[in-house]
Amino acid sequence: MQNMRPFQIGLLAAFGIIAMGSLALLATYQGFGGLAENPYGEEVVIWGTFDETSFTRVIQEIGRVDRDFQVVEYVQKDERLFEEELVNAIAENRAPDVVLISHEDLVKLRAKMQAISYDNFSTRTLRDEYLDGFEIFARLNGLYAIPFAVDPLVMYWSRDLLATGGFATPPATWESLLDMVERLTLRDATRNILQATVAFGEYQNVLNAKATILTLLLQSGSQMVTEGATRYEVKLDTSQNDTSRRPLFTTLQFYVEFNNVSSPLYSWNRTFTSDQSAFLGERLALYFGYGSESIRLRQQNPNLNFDVAPVPQGAGATVKRTYGRFYGYSLLSSSQNQAGAYRAILVLNSAANATTLASELGLAPAHRAAISAGTNDPVLGMVFSQALLARGWLDPDKEQSDEIFGQMVEDVTSGRQQAGTAANDTIRRLELAF
Repeated sequence: MQNMRPFQIGLLAAFGIIAMGSLALLATYQGFGGLAENPYGEEVVIWGTFDETSFTRVIQEIGRVDRDFQVVEYVQKDERLFEEELVNAIAENRAPDVVLISHEDLVKLRAKMQAISYDNFSTRTLRDEYLDGFEIFARLNGLYAIPFAVDPLVMYWSRDLLATGGFATPPATWESLLDMVERLTLRDATRNILQATVAFGEYQNVLNAKATILTLLLQSGSQMVTEGATRYEVKLDTSQNDTSRRPLFTTLQFYVEFNNVSSPLYSWNRTFTSDQSAFLGERLALYFGYGSESIRLRQQNPNLNFDVAPVPQGAGATVKRTYGRFYGYSLLSSSQNQAGAYRAILVLNSAANATTLASELGLAPAHRAAISAGTNDPVLGMVFSQALLARGWLDPDKEQSDEIFGQMVEDVTSGRQQAGTAANDTIRRLELAF
């Protein structure tokens, strides 16, 4: 046998410890009543929007060792139709037992989920074994999803465009990014943009505009959205440390400046089809996208010379942040097999299985041990490191909030409103959305 590397030994040891913890949870869990002879029940159906290939293979591999696990099935659903199908399935008594969801669906689907009591899955287990950002699933009355993986926002950069502009490395701070704009952005005599530095300032042609704005809010110290005893409180424009600062207002001012034709930062407008297509066509130097997008970017343009870097931070930032989508397995309250489904989740979501699945999907696994063990893949390594910094927010409805943020940006860039008024209106619209 070949000698194992130190990180491999550490990975096996860490996974062994987590596996023992999972077995303890399986042995002591009594939260949902009795089980049939098969510890997983007669059937466990999991719905998700990720490609079913990897999940089916892992489930089959588990089933070859544990034949009882062959009752578990993963079903891929179209993300655009997921909620509608789920609502109809619940009404017709044919719903799955588990849904693999993003935290962005938590608020909207919460009434359909079964919260796991902290007596069964403690907050200490959540904090010790999983990344910080997954605490968003921990609400007042229990845990709404077992953490699976996170997809953090990162910055893709064109090595060729930056090198042509005289830059050897991507910007690590927003201040250095601003310094790049003048040298990287190419305009003709009438200020038409021929080559853009960064796609800020518009919304409809910026694929991850909401995630970018949320990243800036998190970096600005916004309180985001909190859960009170009876309602959600929208605090995007309230700072955690300085009550005189308005994070949403300052974020909006910064973001729209790149669309201001008279500004030296003018770098993007609505004549571009999309920021992703501009990046793939080598007309955009920096593209802000999720870590999982690297797979598709490489497939769409194999010749593109690009790399991935952390999202810039403020030069004086002591705490670094980026936005991320947090995915977890959630039990449905309509399930007639909650105990078996819970056991199945714990097996499928072991550190080893979760790491395999997450890595194949371009995601970072939720387990701290897996992140600490690292990876030899340079892109995934960046995704892993950014997963540590990633945070989410309580989104009332991801489609509705997307429209609200889009209207906020459009109101300012069109001249209909000043940034302060647009920020205030956004808060009110979000409050109504909750």
